[in-house]
Amino acid sequence: MKMYLKLYEFYFLLGLLFYTIGQFLIFIFFDVGEWRNQEPIDFTHWFMLIGVLLLIPQIGNFPKSKLNLIGIPLLVIGIGLMIGMCVLDFIFWSIKSPEFDSEIATHLTNTSAIWDPFMNFNGWFFNLGLLTSSFSYFKNSKIGTLLVLIGTLVIIIGGGWINVIGYTLLTIGFYINFKDKNKS
Repeated sequence: MKMYLKLYEFYFLLGLLFYTIGQFLIFIFFDVGEWRNQEPIDFTHWFMLIGVLLLIPQIGNFPKSKLNLIGIPLLVIGIGLMIGMCVLDFIFWSIKSPEFDSEIATHLTNTSAIWDPFMNFNGWFFNLGLLTSSFSYFKNSKIGTLLVLIGTLVIIIGGGWINVIGYTLLTIGFYINFKDKNKS
């Protein structure tokens, strides 16, 4: 009976934790208008970027299921889109001139081939990939899968600071999924 986490599961949970911290920092810095004043780096998006990168080792280790034929590609696309979003936000963070920032923001928001996938659809792919992949644990971990489902719904319905609660539920749900799978 194994009750410990495998290294790739630990990285996955650490990645979700880092991503959740990034979501918390968005709430803190964006709500008070201090996003551009993070120094010496954009901590918010570095936490999010490192978080999604730490999810990658688990992708090849999800249980084999028909659902993961959908979930894994969704998650991979979502991770790629999250990386792109972070890159765009790093660029915005680095621009200190309001005029130049406004010009770039107008250009990017009007370029749907850039803006839509990286800023509008990233979360949908990312969260649906996480949710779908979690369903492959349902047989061994109903509670963990239910927490991932609730967390996903909280994120989709809520937004803003509510995302912190949603990603916390996702992290706890995946921890229970991994723990329950490793027990059997």
